[in-house]
Amino acid sequence: MMDIEQLRAFVTLAQYKNFSKTAEALHLVQSTVSARIQGLERTVGSPLFVRDNRKVEITSTGRALLPYAERILLLSEESLLKIKSIEKYEDQLSIGATDSIWRYLLGPVLEDFYHLHPEHALIAKTGHSWDVNQHLSDGVVQLGFVYLPANLPGFDVIPFYEEEILLVAHPEHEAALLGEISKGQLSDIPLLHINWGSPFHEWITELLPLDFLPHLHIDNVPLILSFLQKGMGAGFMIKSAVQKELVEGTLTEIKIKEGMKPPKRTVFMVVHRDKLTHPSIEKWISIMKEHRFFTQ
Repeated sequence: MMDIEQLRAFVTLAQYKNFSKTAEALHLVQSTVSARIQGLERTVGSPLFVRDNRKVEITSTGRALLPYAERILLLSEESLLKIKSIEKYEDQLSIGATDSIWRYLLGPVLEDFYHLHPEHALIAKTGHSWDVNQHLSDGVVQLGFVYLPANLPGFDVIPFYEEEILLVAHPEHEAALLGEISKGQLSDIPLLHINWGSPFHEWITELLPLDFLPHLHIDNVPLILSFLQKGMGAGFMIKSAVQKELVEGTLTEIKIKEGMKPPKRTVFMVVHRDKLTHPSIEKWISIMKEHRFFTQ
């Protein structure tokens, strides 16, 4: 049987790759960390780390165990939070979403729920779509909001919003001064590229030459937004992320000729169908409808 504290020491050591730093992070003496790792290795029946005087490296067995250990620790923490919430709140609602969905779509919903329903404890988690899907599968979150839903048995996948994707740049950038650009001109401008997934990926791949390489490829929305505002290039952005900048005039939309309008990006809510009528989830969805989601 695996001990939770052994797993905690294992995950922390995998992160720091140093026994003294691991001991410091866990507020333990180094000998205790060593004992816990050795105990876990006896349980597993194989070394989890290779040690020498200078460094600690995780073994193939350790790499195989690591994601499961992380999930066990996460579930343990969530169960304790759930138990504690029962003492003070009527219910606990756990929600997972990607950073851009929280930042540009669901932030106001979370704020309204917090103020309107103090009887419910809230847990908001952020991760990539695959992280949120895994949290849903493990029962760590009850509601998930993703761009790429997984096929999870028993779960309903409900489209709740369609994101427009616009080509934008600083008003004084050379691409913006053109007013609108052709398919051929698109590959000639400094393009700051972020992959918005399917169907955008297929659309942009068909639009650009096979040998095209973007000037900068990045997966961080706030960072690429800051670069666009500095006039470093043009980029395709979801409208919700640039709405404020378009109004303020720090960015402007560039039209594309020949009717080549980017496809919209669908955002999905994922929830187990048995929980759709749960009071806290019904209240959350009600607030989303007040914010004009589910109207497409």
